[in-house]
Amino acid sequence: MRDWLRDCKVYNPEGLEINATLHCNMRCTSCSHLSPLFRKEVVDPTELSRQLSVLSTYYHASFVKILGGEPLLHPDLLGVIRAVRDSGVADTILLCTNGTLLPRAPEALWDAVDALEISVYPSRMIDPEQIAHYQAMAARHGVELTVNYYEHFRVAYSETGTDSPALVQEIYETCKLVKVWLAHTMIDGWFYKCPQSVFLPRQVENADWDGRIDGLEITDSVEFRDRLVEFLNAPTPLRACRNCLGSVGRIHPHAEVRRDAWRQTARTEEVLDREFLELAKKDVTVDDGCVALELLPTSEAGR
Repeated sequence: MRDWLRDCKVYNPEGLEINATLHCNMRCTSCSHLSPLFRKEVVDPTELSRQLSVLSTYYHASFVKILGGEPLLHPDLLGVIRAVRDSGVADTILLCTNGTLLPRAPEALWDAVDALEISVYPSRMIDPEQIAHYQAMAARHGVELTVNYYEHFRVAYSETGTDSPALVQEIYETCKLVKVWLAHTMIDGWFYKCPQSVFLPRQVENADWDGRIDGLEITDSVEFRDRLVEFLNAPTPLRACRNCLGSVGRIHPHAEVRRDAWRQTARTEEVLDREFLELAKKDVTVDDGCVALELLPTSEAGR
């Protein structure tokens, strides 16, 4: 059982995820946030500020990861970043983007964040001159820059899911999002262990459950902090785990497909990477094989 408490707050040594947008300008197969299925939807900076002011009283993360969807589609991304900064909920702010809209981003964006992570995909390559420009911008503004090239994705979910409780437990126990990356997510005043528990019930066809079953409503009380510790330490899988592949879906080359061809209808057992699952059961931190090359190591960012 993890000891989450530090200075009377729940402390996450990793990051809290804030989805600035749910939609994206790419259609990557196996997108773990199911962004290709979402229509235009953005977070309200004012409401986000209100929710974070409550959460920050009882919870603190090493960093907040602002992502999507594609966060640069938000019409007031600087307002979103300001709401996060003013809340004090984390030490640093990390913006994650596919980079396709970064050339038209205002220079003020570079001043607003502490770190920037660009995910590059084979279908939307960024030329070396542009990468060099981003390196120079990061150095000028003191931003920690990482550029990752993703050549493969793993199947993220199954519309049909599985009826095997044992398999659900295995997927949960080997899920990097919950066990390693601690990808806590806040959305609409609720707190979740992972983003999939938010997005799957919203997009799985004929979903028969309310996503809030996997979340915890954020309230302004010490009891919320105590419930949050209990929630994070709970050993049982989430309802979403029946339809989620966690970190052990079958690996495949990255591609973009039409929205109407995007859904994953095969059963969990059919799109599971059983060999990789067995490796992950021995070591949950094992490399999932998706990042082909880190084009700019974090340790060199900002130099």
